[in-house]
Amino acid sequence: MPLLVKEYSWRQTENVVVIRVPLKGVHYRKVDIFTSDNYIKAYFHPFLFEVFLFSSVKEPQSKCTLVDDEIVFELQKVEHASWDDLEANLSKVEQQEMRKKILERAQEKAKAEQERKRVKKAELDRLAVRQQISIDTHHRQLIEEIKENVKKTAIKEIEEWKVSNQREENKDHVDQEVVPFQKTASVNKPTPTVEPDENVKPIPFPRNFGIVKVHFTARDFPTPKRESQAQEEEEWLKKQAEARRRVGFMTEDLSPEELDPVWLKDKGDNFFKVGNYLGAVSAYSHAISIGSKMPALYSNRAAAHMALGNLHKTVEDCSTASQKVPGIPLQMENK
Repeated sequence: MPLLVKEYSWRQTENVVVIRVPLKGVHYRKVDIFTSDNYIKAYFHPFLFEVFLFSSVKEPQSKCTLVDDEIVFELQKVEHASWDDLEANLSKVEQQEMRKKILERAQEKAKAEQERKRVKKAELDRLAVRQQISIDTHHRQLIEEIKENVKKTAIKEIEEWKVSNQREENKDHVDQEVVPFQKTASVNKPTPTVEPDENVKPIPFPRNFGIVKVHFTARDFPTPKRESQAQEEEEWLKKQAEARRRVGFMTEDLSPEELDPVWLKDKGDNFFKVGNYLGAVSAYSHAISIGSKMPALYSNRAAAHMALGNLHKTVEDCSTASQKVPGIPLQMENK
């Protein structure tokens, strides 16, 4: 519970009331102040200063000053008259009712101020939009005027060029002399012989067309090969190959004997004999995945599944093996 501050001083004139409240060693930055037209409160932990004023004051014209060791309130009176006392004579019930009313008025005032700021901000935003639209319209008009001026200048230059060209043609037509065609008697003159020049090289014939085949190096990447990225690409390919090996068998990562179903069957049989049933299942499964249709692969894998306790897979492999043995599918209809 806060400690009420009773050690304060006050003085008044007909227009102003000055109240001085000591801070009791608390820093002024830790003071929380609330004021209204007839109520003042200052809380600085663990102290509380609270006064229900004798008469109303002008809150907007009043001021509060915080210094290192005290709080100074300068309150402007509504009525120019002397007060009999600083505090109004109120009971605790009346004080509680007044606190409640003051708090409600403060909340309504805060909401009204917030609404006023919101409306003002909306008006400023609309004004900014209108100004921006006006600026953009002015810029577009300037651009259109510049385009129109450039267009007119170009058209004028083209017209001047046409007129100048027409004048030149007319001048050439006037200055040109018409020479009449005159028939001359044909005289048998010997045709001069042209001796070939040794320095003149004969013009070669056009070359025959052909087809040039271009072969590109196979790449795993769609982008062109660059020396600066070669090391990164090699590291990426190695990581991809390692990831594929961890996931399972990949055809491009296997040796030729690992692609032989018979070799894989023998490998699975060896795994089964030494009790490595998971290895046996993997070997039989890979032999089946590369396209082998040997019934023994399914039956042996069924035995490995049986050893592992996978009964459903055992039944599936047995059924598949019986279907791949010639003659047995006819007997399976009665199963």
